[in-house]
Amino acid sequence: MRNLVFGLGILFLIFSCNNAKLVTEGHSNMNNFEILYQSEYGGMGTDQTQIFTKADDFSEMWNSTLNVLSGETKVPTIDFEKKMVIAKHFKSQNSGGTTYEIKSVKQTKNTSEIYYTAIPPSNMATMAITSPLLILAIDKTVNPQVEFKFQK
Repeated sequence: MRNLVFGLGILFLIFSCNNAKLVTEGHSNMNNFEILYQSEYGGMGTDQTQIFTKADDFSEMWNSTLNVLSGETKVPTIDFEKKMVIAKHFKSQNSGGTTYEIKSVKQTKNTSEIYYTAIPPSNMATMAITSPLLILAIDKTVNPQVEFKFQK
């Protein structure tokens, strides 16, 4: 019985590992945005959006957040003359497996509307408190205003 419990514990740890997606070579370049990082962990646990228009500010956030979480030290190269970076922190959830997907980005003057969906897990989900984080690069605007809008 003790071996069964131990084995199940090890199995749980294996399946509950971080499923972060790190994209630093432009593989997720769709539409007019690029996903730089996506994970169920690393966010602040509250619904919050951060806008980075300077390389130094972005590097500081990247190193303080992602270096601690995943050991990722290489900061993506962004042309801040043309692009800005948005870090979206979603509310904490009590189970894992939800996938956030950017559908489109609409920009009008200084307002960027980012349309996304949240896809719940189709199978069993891990029972863990998650704090999802999504970091993307979009076209730069002057005095940027960013709105995330849920889309079914």
